Amino acid sequence: MSIRLDGIHFLVTYRCTYACEHCFLWCGAEAESTMTLAQLEGLMGQAAECGIRNVYFEGGEPTLAYPVVLEAARYAQRAGLAWGLVTNCYWATSVEDAMVWLRPLADLEISDLSLSSYAYFVEDADETKLRNAVVAARKLGLSPAVLEVGAPACIEEPRTSPEDVAAVMHKGRAAEKIAPHRASRPPRELVTCPYEDFADPGRAHVGADGELQICQGISAGNVLANGIAAVLDAYDPTARPIIRELLAGGPVALAEAHGHTPLRALYADECHLCYEVRAALRSQGRHPDVLLPSQCYGG
Repeated sequence: MSIRLDGIHFLVTYRCTYACEHCFLWCGAEAESTMTLAQLEGLMGQAAECGIRNVYFEGGEPTLAYPVVLEAARYAQRAGLAWGLVTNCYWATSVEDAMVWLRPLADLEISDLSLSSYAYFVEDADETKLRNAVVAARKLGLSPAVLEVGAPACIEEPRTSPEDVAAVMHKGRAAEKIAPHRASRPPRELVTCPYEDFADPGRAHVGADGELQICQGISAGNVLANGIAAVLDAYDPTARPIIRELLAGGPVALAEAHGHTPLRALYADECHLCYEVRAALRSQGRHPDVLLPSQCYGG
């Protein structure tokens, strides 16, 4: 069995100016691994050959490697790929400064500009920078989307409707920092994966480690070692460990298949239990080719 993807999200760097409580990649100022231009261009070339038409540059905070991102965007444009960027706007110290940062994106005809609001999870997050970035983007003719997670941002316009506020997925740092305070569901209820379609994922993430993540911390294979086409051709969700159990019955089935007794009476959501099981299996050295990259498990 093989699959096709519509998009690849490049985790350009795991470094970030914040260490948000809800981050499932454990990003922060001390995080390492940044993709090189050669890696990005090589994988984008392969993506285009595989019929993938959309790429995104995110992280971490991708603008910490801004010159490389801009050059990669030029390559994407030449390759006929639509491209987008997700940023936390740390650079938008004024509207004028924000326009300097965003003008190259407008010149390169960015398809999707997403500005993240993290005020709910970072005590010192300055939403003024988000406002500056929104104003600057509009002045440049861009239509930015504001990404909100878990709670509305402190921004008057544009307002996102409640259904547009993304749910927190309690894995990675969120499993430790947030999930224990939100636990309300017994393990027996956690019988599906509500966030990922493992049989037809549509998009996947890849960083400098090369692991093509169908879900953060669950790898379909290493595309830097084997190439995108080979990984997609070899991918069989009904045969790949971890994925096949999640397909069969969600985190509960994953725990039962590996003899893991849930450590808690209540969980915040499916991701909470799934992450607990996967972290335990990693500590036992099990499925080392699937439970990757290590960044998703705290490094």
